[in-house]
Amino acid sequence: MKEIQDKDIVLITRYFDLDLSEKEMESFDQRLQDDPIFATKAKKYQHSINLINKNYPNANQKQRTKKWKELIAEGQALNKKTSWKRIAGIAAIFLLLISSWYFMFPIQESNLNELAKNAWNKNVGFSDYQVRNTKEFNPKKVVIDAFKLYKKKDYSSAIETLEKYDRSLLYYEDALLIRALSIHKIGNSKEAMQLLDSLLNRPTGRLSNEALWYKGLIYLDLNDLESARKYLKIPNNFTSEIRLKQSFD
Repeated sequence: MKEIQDKDIVLITRYFDLDLSEKEMESFDQRLQDDPIFATKAKKYQHSINLINKNYPNANQKQRTKKWKELIAEGQALNKKTSWKRIAGIAAIFLLLISSWYFMFPIQESNLNELAKNAWNKNVGFSDYQVRNTKEFNPKKVVIDAFKLYKKKDYSSAIETLEKYDRSLLYYEDALLIRALSIHKIGNSKEAMQLLDSLLNRPTGRLSNEALWYKGLIYLDLNDLESARKYLKIPNNFTSEIRLKQSFD
């Protein structure tokens, strides 16, 4: 069992070192969907990285990398003052709260328009977009290229890039989400909502929370606060954060 765990750690380390080939990446992404225990390990690893970056902000990258590799290895101490057990406990707290934290964002402005703008800028659903160097056809790269066009506000090009994206490919849900957001941005919110509804009906359910989140934001853009509140928790005084509701009307 320990040997299998060690192999998992090596694989996850290579992932965060951007050291996987594209075929290995496809296998890695598929395992994240199929193996909840492995997915939890990867999330814990990511949170460990965040802890190290926070605690060692002035260290160079090699020092930080060394620290978070030490951090994830069970039984090893980070240093004389900070043990693995303590850090693992902190990471476990992050994991327990991640479902609620994922859609909570700090608010810096006091009006609804700024809240909505801030929420859009968080790019929910796109935080793990990384591409490895490869000469092979890479369906994930197509989706990421479309997302880059979306971020550049070249919405028509983003839509065109994904127009014939094969629904059998692994990242079809991501492509569907980007298309929906791009279509909304060019003014066709009704079609965007239909695409988000089709995303909600996908059997994997992988991006269902993201689809609900963006439905709420689109209603905010349409100044339909009542409908937006079906999906989002919006503070009445507009001085707190927008959150995704956990139950829906």
